[in-house]
Amino acid sequence: MLYIKDGYPEVNENVLCTVTKIYGNTVFVNLDEYEKEGVLTIAEIAPGRIRNLREHVVENKTIVCKVLRVDIPQKRVDVSLRRVPILVMKEKLEEIKKEEYADRIYSDVAKELKISKEELFEKTYEPIFEEYTTVFEALYAIMLDNDKIKIFNNLKKNEKDLLIKIINDRIKPEEIIFKKKFKLKSLSINGVDKIRFAITNSLEPLKYKKIDIIYLAGGEFGITIKHDDIKSADILFNKFKQNLTNNAKESKLELEFI
Repeated sequence: MLYIKDGYPEVNENVLCTVTKIYGNTVFVNLDEYEKEGVLTIAEIAPGRIRNLREHVVENKTIVCKVLRVDIPQKRVDVSLRRVPILVMKEKLEEIKKEEYADRIYSDVAKELKISKEELFEKTYEPIFEEYTTVFEALYAIMLDNDKIKIFNNLKKNEKDLLIKIINDRIKPEEIIFKKKFKLKSLSINGVDKIRFAITNSLEPLKYKKIDIIYLAGGEFGITIKHDDIKSADILFNKFKQNLTNNAKESKLELEFI
């Protein structure tokens, strides 16, 4: 890990854990992001009756748990495995995987600068966590807009230039898929043509190729926007929505966004 979080986790926080010991019906885990010990009882491992703990957990296995209770005076953290949905577990593991990738980027930059990874991180961690949740999130933002390297006021120009170069070489945009639905109807004889014209006339000004609109059923349409930035996709959709609202009004079409 590139960094260890201070203090204790919050209740309901999902944390990465490594199973360290199994004693009877109790499992002890290491909270990897905090370097604290957690306790996982048999009742919080899986729903239903458990005959053999080791069918679910074994020493050195990495799992994602939800924090149930934090007792700082007793230095005890109770966690649950069964209360973490599979999707949440996958998201957490993906987050950790990205942080490990950010760790490797820092190691490579530090190696070329002939300084330690810890020294490089010391110069950058404050502005990162003022604006972002993770290190990878910050590096990804810099990849999308290299000018955001300016947040690192403690880095020299050559350090910034090298960091940008390696970020651009290693991190590629992730394409998100933005989806919405709308209903568009006409009582006119040539209603199909009016609907087709309204949609085409609403898309054309956007000048963006990765937008698809398909007819579903009962006057309902689906719009899909592929983009590397969810905010930009949302902006595109709102522009389309405004265009279609204007065109529908002009052609006396019934429009409803779902």
